[in-house]
Amino acid sequence: MNGPALPVLVGYDGSDEAGTAVRWAARYAQSTSLPLTVVHCWIWPLFTHNLGPVRGVEGSGLRHAAEAALEEGREIAVETAPGLGVDTRLVTGYPAAVMTTLSRNASMVVSGSRGLGGFLGQLVGSVSLHLAAGAHCPVAVIRQTPAEGAPVVAAVDGSEESLGALVLACRIAVQQGAVLEVVHVGQDLPASLLRRRTQPAPQDESILRRAVELAHATEPELTVKEVPLMSRSVPGSLLKLTSDAFCLVLGAKGMGGLGTRLGSTVHAVLHHSKGNVVIWRSTAAPAPDAPGDEGEAEG
Repeated sequence: MNGPALPVLVGYDGSDEAGTAVRWAARYAQSTSLPLTVVHCWIWPLFTHNLGPVRGVEGSGLRHAAEAALEEGREIAVETAPGLGVDTRLVTGYPAAVMTTLSRNASMVVSGSRGLGGFLGQLVGSVSLHLAAGAHCPVAVIRQTPAEGAPVVAAVDGSEESLGALVLACRIAVQQGAVLEVVHVGQDLPASLLRRRTQPAPQDESILRRAVELAHATEPELTVKEVPLMSRSVPGSLLKLTSDAFCLVLGAKGMGGLGTRLGSTVHAVLHHSKGNVVIWRSTAAPAPDAPGDEGEAEG
């Protein structure tokens, strides 16, 4: 017997970027018939016990502010996807650590690309980077609301990670009623020779062909478009595709530190993408170090 469906998890800190992430997560959850959980992480209980309202000032206090932010996130989700089951959780702890722990029981974690409202000065994008490297489920880093009919793009290089990402991309494309673009960037030749090259190398054609075959086998009704590219920069080529895509799906490594776990291409794309990026990882290894512990749920 199958257990209950794992929810889509999205963090909300009151920033505009987090609001965009909640809207994307709500639409995604609705399209996949999954529940949505909106999470607000607050760290003030780690530093002070004075969380209640100021005497005589209605609606004041740190706890009230956190609860109000969480309710605002829930309202955004409900307005975006009427009828969607939306749960909320107020959790004490640092966002990177809390969300990574909660990802053990989620189908996907969705994060805004930046925003310091609830993250209290962490480096811009650091929460998203830690989630991409350490979460126990796929991670979506959201920067924009995609245009109607935008394609889902999957980048493949023949590795196990990229093929896992391809399967996820197939499912997302079907759920969204989108075309799947399967992209392979050939760049195995020195730059001096690459400038003269006009056709993909045989190994590049083989990687792309096998990927397209896997896509058709995974979702036979899916419309799949091959996109062979040649470039001296794999990240540069992929970045050009992100702006007009529903999302770009990439496979990440599973070992090593933050940079090596993500891989240089994934790391670069996460830093510089103007569009939405979804990261698939083959293993759920321990997360890289992040401030704080796993957090304490309050609701």
